[in-house]
Amino acid sequence: STLNNNEWSVIKSVSDAGQGASYWSIGDRKAVTLNGTVGALTLSNVTTYVFIIGFNHNSSVEGTNRIHFQLGKTALSGGTDVALCDSYYNNTGGGFRMNTSNSSSGGWESSNMRTAICGTSLSSYSGTIIAVIPAALRAVLKSVTKYTNNTGNSSAASAVTATTDYFFLLSEYEVFGSTTYANSNEASKQAQYSYYSAGNSKVKYNHSATSTAVNWWLRSPRAGNSARFVSVNTDGTVVSSSAYYSWGFAPGFCV
Repeated sequence: STLNNNEWSVIKSVSDAGQGASYWSIGDRKAVTLNGTVGALTLSNVTTYVFIIGFNHNSSVEGTNRIHFQLGKTALSGGTDVALCDSYYNNTGGGFRMNTSNSSSGGWESSNMRTAICGTSLSSYSGTIIAVIPAALRAVLKSVTKYTNNTGNSSAASAVTATTDYFFLLSEYEVFGSTTYANSNEASKQAQYSYYSAGNSKVKYNHSATSTAVNWWLRSPRAGNSARFVSVNTDGTVVSSSAYYSWGFAPGFCV
């Protein structure tokens, strides 16, 4: 009954049967040890805790029999909510950037964050988050269908299209349950994650300096702007930021 006591293969079996919520709860955590390089950040035996943010979340759109997780927390209980941050944090020269130029063109689908940091393949993933997670977790990752504004500077319903993802950034609506800056049509294909609708904090801290709150990226482009994506501010409120800034990285994934 304690999530952390189960191997990933067992968690997958429970998820395959659609029984995750019968055993575990929203917010339950499991330790993962990260090794390797993601983007500009090299990790060596860094243990963090992933936590459940939804069971069969938005399943009619995103896929059934999936437990949705997010990274990360600093302890099995209590501790601090963290995002991965690199040496480029709050700068534009590299690291966890939505794009390498100050543009939101192509939205989430073609972004540097999706293609080079999150990764889109389980067979070719060097330099992505898929490369640094434990092999046992990599083996049980499930694809998820996410809808996002994949145009960029657009408020049109037609801009909201599907991608198949293994790791993904959360959207504005998935975190906040509303859209302030994102294309409002995203909401019709998304649902707020149970973890955030329950009122849990949206503030995250630097994984290597856990008293320092950080901005962290969301995948929604800012509608009506050609250079910005939505992000979460250091106080947990929604803002938007220039696409080529390096902010905190707090991705989700499914098992």
